[in-house]
Amino acid sequence: MLLDNDVVMMEEDDIIRYATELLDAVDNGWLNDDTKVDRFTYAHLVAMFLATSNMDNGAKLYGYCYDAAIRCGERHIKEKLSAGEKIKVAFLPISAAEWPAGGIYSLIADDDRFEPVVIPVPLIGRSSAERRKVYEQTYRFFEDGNYNVKRIYDSQTEEIVGWDECGGYPDMVIHVTPWYLNMAKEYQIVRLPLSVLNVSISYGFNPATSLDGDYGQQCVYNKEFFNLMWRVYTETEDDIADYRRYQLLAGKNVRLSGYIKMDYFYEHHDYSESDLRRLWKVPEGKAVGDYKKVIISPHFSIGNDNILLFSTFDKNMWYYPVLAEKYSDSVSFVFKPHPNLRNALISKGIMNSIGEYEEYLDRFRRLPNASVQEEGDYLALFDTSDALINDSISFICEYMYTGKPMLFLRRAEQRFTPLGEEIIRTQYDADGKDYEMIDRFVSDVVINNNDCKKQARKDLYSHRLDYVRMNGMNAAEHVYRDILNGITAD
Repeated sequence: MLLDNDVVMMEEDDIIRYATELLDAVDNGWLNDDTKVDRFTYAHLVAMFLATSNMDNGAKLYGYCYDAAIRCGERHIKEKLSAGEKIKVAFLPISAAEWPAGGIYSLIADDDRFEPVVIPVPLIGRSSAERRKVYEQTYRFFEDGNYNVKRIYDSQTEEIVGWDECGGYPDMVIHVTPWYLNMAKEYQIVRLPLSVLNVSISYGFNPATSLDGDYGQQCVYNKEFFNLMWRVYTETEDDIADYRRYQLLAGKNVRLSGYIKMDYFYEHHDYSESDLRRLWKVPEGKAVGDYKKVIISPHFSIGNDNILLFSTFDKNMWYYPVLAEKYSDSVSFVFKPHPNLRNALISKGIMNSIGEYEEYLDRFRRLPNASVQEEGDYLALFDTSDALINDSISFICEYMYTGKPMLFLRRAEQRFTPLGEEIIRTQYDADGKDYEMIDRFVSDVVINNNDCKKQARKDLYSHRLDYVRMNGMNAAEHVYRDILNGITAD
């Protein structure tokens, strides 16, 4: 079938119909009947959430239906385990750059009770050229990483296959993005039967909020997606508190695991000369160890019509190649844009085409001391870097795990959570169009090693971000053990 590129939300008539059907099913015990349960999907639970969210005692009614729905998936998996059958687990990434689940994939793959598969899902609401580029880069990342990966989309013909061609529905889906409406419809959670258990692993931290301060409540902690999950694994104690405060389920499906992707920084890694040269470009004949290494990571939220207003890229995009050229004898730069920046530049009219964006990237590629990383794993890049110039959101927290300095680029519309504010105070900041301050950060903090905020970052990290200290294990191990306990408990 051809991929449907339209982003569609549930209409009011469907909300009423699905919610009524689910309530009838719960009241009549149909969800306890394995011959009937697959008639009901997570579209029914979404509808019930939307119908009850603003209702007096709506949380009680939704919780009643949620519990009945979740029991379907738990019963199904426990029956398979009792019969000695493998549990089929599907991971549904949309971008290699946002892939956070390598650690839990490895643990599940090493357990004979599970049969994991990674199914990269194409984005919708995008041009075919944009979708093709992201999908092919993402698929190649998993193929090169020796994952058990399944191709469901032909980016040339726009043909897509459904779950039947993947061997049927999985028993569990581990989601790595909550933005399911931007995924191909065949793989949206609303298409899954209630016999499937759903798990959410974050693809990033949440240190930001909107101008009205409601982003966390409206788009994260009480988003319908997180109220559908069997388990939500989150990063910080602040997140746990906000789920309990805002979520319709009051946080009962949420666990504090830490951020699986950051497990990398609790491990020791050795990098050979060839490893460093693969990551960092330096002029021919120069030693890579003689160069400081700086990442430039712009966010996509250009203009004023995003929920979170953070990007300063339209103010400094032409300065970055000039900065890299100036320090060609001492600093290696990697330009690492947010995966959505390309699409944002074109939709805002700042650039006219993907080709124009590629021409911009080529300005870095042509320099002897600069390169570009669009997709793929950036953890080794972080680990071997000396500093970050940034206005992306999750990186505010993620870079703290390196202990290294960040220059955060400001604009007036930025707003932060309390944790985000604390982190920014331990880092360096400058107006996004203040080229002199950006240059000073490179020359003084990076090249001359005048990092006066290092101890402040270390103290904050220890008290607020060190989840291994809090849990006694890394995040992947915590998630793995909790999933096992949940599906094997009586």
